[in-house]
Amino acid sequence: MKHLNLLILGGIVVILSIVFGIATIKVTGKYRFERSASEMLERVNTRSQYLGISKAKDLTQNDTVTFIDIRTPKEFDGYHIENAQNIPFDRLLDDEHIEFLKNDQMKVLYGSTSVGSNAAWMILTQYGYDNLYVLDGGVQDWISEVETKDIFRDAPVTDEAAKFKFTEVMNPETN
Repeated sequence: MKHLNLLILGGIVVILSIVFGIATIKVTGKYRFERSASEMLERVNTRSQYLGISKAKDLTQNDTVTFIDIRTPKEFDGYHIENAQNIPFDRLLDDEHIEFLKNDQMKVLYGSTSVGSNAAWMILTQYGYDNLYVLDGGVQDWISEVETKDIFRDAPVTDEAAKFKFTEVMNPETN
């Protein structure tokens, strides 16, 4: 009797394994990794996916480059790089974005920092998408290195009241 129960239990486990295996194949069929772990490790170690701020700024004038903001729509509405498209991180693999991501056009991924965009780069690269780069430092570095400089670009330096010695203002006792 024990052998029969074990045989029945074993049969149920095998049947459930087959059912879950088929279900998993159907669910993950279009999300099959295209690159091996060793290939991904090699790509990550070269750091070739990172694009510096100055190079990225030059590329904003190029119509063949698309900047993709992976932040939430609310963050995107608050500030984004000019002409960027918003594809939130949690929507990257949605069917509506597949054809756009598959094209050969250069794409620069960015988030608040490089962390989220690097994760997005890893996911998309594993699934076989190419010509993807990560904006090194993200939108925070972009704002501090590009936008802040542009704010003061045309400001006149003739205002006498604005000229002072920093140490005199910060340390009045030393005068």
